[in-house]
Amino acid sequence: MKQQANQGASGMLLGMAAGAGPGGRGVMAATQNQRQLRRTTRKVMKGAENAVLQLDRMVGDFVEKHME
Repeated sequence: MKQQANQGASGMLLGMAAGAGPGGRGVMAATQNQRQLRRTTRKVMKGAENAVLQLDRMVGDFVEKHME
């Protein structure tokens, strides 16, 4: 059980780290272009929202399994 939870968390962290690289490049490019800044901001917000939703699902599944 614990290993399964660790794999899920490590996968999420890996995904967040993978998203940080393009995000950093996007921010650098966005400082030169207002449209690019808005676009990058939306992408970062969507990525953060997806990470929170994934974490919420993981916690919900964990609680559901351990309440039975």
